[in-house]
Amino acid sequence: MTENLCLDSNSVKQKIQKDTKGIIIVHIGGVVPPQTKEIQEICREHNLFLIEDAAHAHGSTLNGKPAGTFGDAAAFSFYPTKVMTSGEGGMIVTSDENIYKRALVFRDQGKAGFLGNVHTEMGYNWRMSEIHAAIGLSQFAHLNEFINARRRLAKIYDRRLEEISRVTAVKIPSSVKSNYYKYTAILDNGIDRASLKRELKEKYKVSLSGEVYELPCHLQPIFKDLYGFNGGELPVAEDLCQRQICLPVSAVMTEDEAVYVIDSLKEVLECI
Repeated sequence: MTENLCLDSNSVKQKIQKDTKGIIIVHIGGVVPPQTKEIQEICREHNLFLIEDAAHAHGSTLNGKPAGTFGDAAAFSFYPTKVMTSGEGGMIVTSDENIYKRALVFRDQGKAGFLGNVHTEMGYNWRMSEIHAAIGLSQFAHLNEFINARRRLAKIYDRRLEEISRVTAVKIPSSVKSNYYKYTAILDNGIDRASLKRELKEKYKVSLSGEVYELPCHLQPIFKDLYGFNGGELPVAEDLCQRQICLPVSAVMTEDEAVYVIDSLKEVLECI
């Protein structure tokens, strides 16, 4: 959907086939999409599992309910760029005891138990080290602080972007509380994103953070080569990936810096 960059529930209904097993919903940029409830109902109706890709969504909520609590299971990333980090790694959350027990087996070389050496699954070493866990716990203690800092910057961007033409912020519905892992905006058609970023960097020393997704999954070389995608199969995703930008946002960025970013963006858009 163009409103929040996530799955459209009507499109999901049309795409379900006899061999469909489940649906993965992605909380892009920290937004738990309002259509999540509709997609939950579709999954129940068709007996499909629902997985949340919550890699971006630490602390984000929908109607007061946290990301990671809507599906059969959810995955969070602790990569260094995320709102909180353990240096590397991630976390699975679930209320399904079977998924929980199998995850424990898969993460430890597929062994039935930590103290034994009997392998019951084709697992791998996905265990988190104690050092990474300690970093993660320390970061988690400051998660609300990190999110509040990002939200203050987002309010500045929201207000000031209304004064600028040729770019539109992705709107956050009132039912959603984003952690603003990314602050995403959509450029009007005809604007060369590469030129825009180059001008911002060279003239104003403003580096736009990496796009949420510069290239959609189906056009990544591995999938393009395997399945023969040539573009045009998912036109909404392809269009949005070409036109979206992410304004810099972090827990240590100042409000003055956010104002400078917007002023610089306005200057460049007026000239290109």
